Amino acid sequence: MGALITILLLVFVTGLCIGSFLNVVILRTLSEESIVFPGSKCPKCQTPLKWWHNIPLISFIFLRGKCAFCKEPISIQYPITELFTGIAFTLFFMKFGVSIDTLFAWIIASLMIVIAGTDIKEKVVYDLHTYILMGVGLIYAIITTAIAFTQIHQAGTPFEFTKFILLNNPISMSLLGILAGAIILEICARAGYLIAGTRAFGEGDTFIAAGLGAIFGWRTLLFVLALAVVIQVILFLPIFIKGLITNKEWKTLASFLVFVIFAAAFYSLQRIGIISVEKVALFLIGAIILAVLGIVSCILIFKGLREHPENRTYMPFGPAMVAAAFIALLL
Repeated sequence: MGALITILLLVFVTGLCIGSFLNVVILRTLSEESIVFPGSKCPKCQTPLKWWHNIPLISFIFLRGKCAFCKEPISIQYPITELFTGIAFTLFFMKFGVSIDTLFAWIIASLMIVIAGTDIKEKVVYDLHTYILMGVGLIYAIITTAIAFTQIHQAGTPFEFTKFILLNNPISMSLLGILAGAIILEICARAGYLIAGTRAFGEGDTFIAAGLGAIFGWRTLLFVLALAVVIQVILFLPIFIKGLITNKEWKTLASFLVFVIFAAAFYSLQRIGIISVEKVALFLIGAIILAVLGIVSCILIFKGLREHPENRTYMPFGPAMVAAAFIALLL
């Protein structure tokens, strides 16, 4: 038990250090500076920091959240990102253990934290970060496919390619996931032009969805996107519900509740095996119903925003997708 605690503590500290670096990546990507040079400095007074000013989490606590030189407040982003990364690294290690899955989970988590960080801070998603996310997803799919085929060969098990294997191996699922993510988000985003005269989501969100599709494959991506919609609305729930009730938009409220309930039921039925890959027709019917319910909810929401522009409050969708992806990884 003592050894396990020591290992988890080491993983947590590693996560804190990586989180400190991710802060640098987020801020210097936005400022278009090198992430290597110059060294760390106060963003307010530009004074170079000493090494003891850069100890993850601890320095923020001992400096009482203020710069050691100009005494200006240090952004709360620093300790939050460090702590979140440390916790995420620890949880993924506890789930996957010492494995290639853990390594890729850490890389994916780091990329998603950077993507969410720039989106939250400046409502900007950088294509490079999403391209790397897609690349990591494809590399993981290639490695897992190679491992699976190697194990089959070593076991001497007879193997032959079938239509099912061709469409359901990790590489195919990853490629289809990229297409599904891009197509679904673009359809939803462009539907905003027809309903509210503007995109429903930013272009960066399309690339994020494609990256998540590369990681999870198209089937799990449907759950991730549905969960992201739920998270997005929950974050806005007080304002959202108040606006619907004030404007008596009962159809919109009802459609959203039906969508959430069906999405939860659809995922639960997959988990217990009632809906599975082998039952393709049943799965596709459920997926189509889920998509239709989601589209109907979006249409009603956008109609409400067009009729009541005072209720428009923009919040980037990227962080919600990232949060849903973290949940999916842990599940």
